[in-house]
Amino acid sequence: MSSHTLKVIHLASGDRWAGAEVQLFTLLSQLHKMPAVEVRAILLNDGELAERLRSKGIPIDILDEGKLASPTIFIQLIKLLRKHNPDVLHTHRQKENIFGSIANALSVRARSVRTVHGANENPPKTLPHKLVQALDRWTGNHLQQKIIAVSDDLAQKLKNNFVPERIVIIENGVDIDAVRASVKPVDFREREPDAIHIGIVGRLDPVKRIDIFLNMAKLLIDEQPQRPWRFHIFGEGKLLADLTQQSERLGIDNAVTFHGHRTDIASCIAALDALIMCSDHEGLPMTALEAMALGTLMAAHAVGGLNKLLHNNAGGVLVSNHTPIQYGTELKQLLQQNRDEIQTRGMQRLQERYSAHTNATLISQLYGRC
Repeated sequence: MSSHTLKVIHLASGDRWAGAEVQLFTLLSQLHKMPAVEVRAILLNDGELAERLRSKGIPIDILDEGKLASPTIFIQLIKLLRKHNPDVLHTHRQKENIFGSIANALSVRARSVRTVHGANENPPKTLPHKLVQALDRWTGNHLQQKIIAVSDDLAQKLKNNFVPERIVIIENGVDIDAVRASVKPVDFREREPDAIHIGIVGRLDPVKRIDIFLNMAKLLIDEQPQRPWRFHIFGEGKLLADLTQQSERLGIDNAVTFHGHRTDIASCIAALDALIMCSDHEGLPMTALEAMALGTLMAAHAVGGLNKLLHNNAGGVLVSNHTPIQYGTELKQLLQQNRDEIQTRGMQRLQERYSAHTNATLISQLYGRC
């Protein structure tokens, strides 16, 4: 790599701003700083990820899937690969894995890598979906050289579908200074500075288990009605109406706020007294890394990469009993513990293992080996 600038293209959807997009932005921002790497992105949507990449001076091409048919996107992708002639093509998510690896095989034949950010939440039920999954598996095993898993747990699951020798574990990283520098005052903390603000961040989908969060809120309010509990849900999704109705049925809607999508999510996390992560499963969520960087305490389900991240109460506590009662119990105990000690252990953990620089260095070294 010392005598050759490595040209790398990342292919991603960019249709939303969630954990995978945050990690991709963080990674590209770090790679962009490396003199031995020339990085650019091809996105299928011109959204927040595209805007943030432009602000960093990272070159991007848009193949808008809202305007272009899939065959057109595929043909244009081949043309872009020939035009930019990368050494490495790095893909994210199923559609991009398939389109990217096949287009690459039919054009420049660069080394190809994919990142798997989390386990498959919706196993295919129909024949077309099963065929797509089979094609995704085939391209990973035959057209791509390496498959990056963001946690040990995810790597084990991937071995059921992919050649084990192709799988490599590279944990996500967070730009601690950038996250902390982005924090500004937020409305809900300024309105009620003395309230106990508890939050959850994620898509309003079944796997995130917002229902557990709401049931936990009900238990805490009933048990300690004198305390000024406030519960915040950040994210959009198909369960909004159902979860709003659940909040009303529980009689806690006056203490619960559905914020939807917010662009100042780091500021919102920083304003919380604690963050709950009660998903059924996780890879290594960027939300958890950002919360640790911001010093916000966490009570998180002991799954995926969260087990190593929060081991020994670094930044928060792990919850093994996946019930509202247990989350409430762990949260109350967490709020009574020495906050400074937990925050210090969390920051040390990030600096030793989960920095954005470490993540980008490991991935750039993987490119070189490919």
